[in-house]
Amino acid sequence: MAASVKILTVRGIPVRIHASFLLILAWAAWLGWSGSQGDWLRGVVFMVSFTVLLFACVILHELGHSLVAQFFGVKVHDITLWPIGGVARIAGMPEKPYQEFLITAAGPAMNVMLAVGLGLLALVAIGPETLGQFARAPWRLERFFTSMSVQALVLMLAANNALLALFNLIPAFPMDGGRLLRSLLAAILPAALATRIASLIGQIIAVIMGTIALLTGQVFLGLVALFVFASAWQERQQATTIDALRGLTVRQAMQPLGIRLYALQTLGEVIGQIAPVSQSTFLVLDGGRLVGLATRTDLLTAVRTAGPAARLSQHVAREWIQLTPDETLAAAQQRMRLQPVAVVIEDGRAVGIVTLGSMRRVAEAMAALRVTTDKVKR
Repeated sequence: MAASVKILTVRGIPVRIHASFLLILAWAAWLGWSGSQGDWLRGVVFMVSFTVLLFACVILHELGHSLVAQFFGVKVHDITLWPIGGVARIAGMPEKPYQEFLITAAGPAMNVMLAVGLGLLALVAIGPETLGQFARAPWRLERFFTSMSVQALVLMLAANNALLALFNLIPAFPMDGGRLLRSLLAAILPAALATRIASLIGQIIAVIMGTIALLTGQVFLGLVALFVFASAWQERQQATTIDALRGLTVRQAMQPLGIRLYALQTLGEVIGQIAPVSQSTFLVLDGGRLVGLATRTDLLTAVRTAGPAARLSQHVAREWIQLTPDETLAAAQQRMRLQPVAVVIEDGRAVGIVTLGSMRRVAEAMAALRVTTDKVKR
């Protein structure tokens, strides 16, 4: 998150703006300048204001998800605003389908409430008679928007919130509609099967969108179709992994601690120590106390940027997930969706490391074993 700036905190949730968001503001300013008829400053201010307010609505959408998730005891790490929208980093979904449904539905519900509220405000500001004229003669609406008035701004925000709600309700991953469909199916079907069905429906929708894009030449729609198709496939793969891990515990995917590193070591010493080994994640100790984690990739990057004389203590991850050996792997994977490495603690001391990679290898082995067992039974 180095390229992000925190703008506020809501109920302990940091809300950040990524540096690339400036691109969308620059694009909005260009649209205002190029679309203005003489008064370029008014056009720039109008379009930048509209973009900022619309993305404020996106933040409210993500806060809808996040606050309901907090209500059900799910940790929310942060919300980040990107040029393509907002992303709430939520540490997994609860296992109960109705909780996932409510968390997911809260986002589009926020857009619906904004659309209704802003629509009523526009109705008061513009008047029902004028709005009726827009419905009978859409060309009047286009002319009204080009006036770049406050009333036009409110009506545009109302319309765009309605569109955001409808778009998010498309029953395909990663949109909210795909997760709502999955939670409804999970109420009557096993979770893995529900995800497979929902992801298949999402891929069918993606193929339809892609076909329309090819026939009409809409490049953006084609990119959305590819994104939806890939996201649906990823969800199905994750469901397959969770199904294979069912009944297994963290102990069965735990790796030995291997080489330990020490906070006061220089990066040059550390690189020499880890160079010949295949270990990917290392515990960092200070006086026998665990103070952080360091991955091989991060250490190689650090020595290139800071030099071999720099101390390891400045280049370790200070936050990590703790698991117990008897915790289920399915639950552990949900907790590790945002951090690919966890430390296994037993009786107050670290006894092993679990990574998403080690979980994936266990899942592949268990899936192959079950296929072989099924063949023998037949």
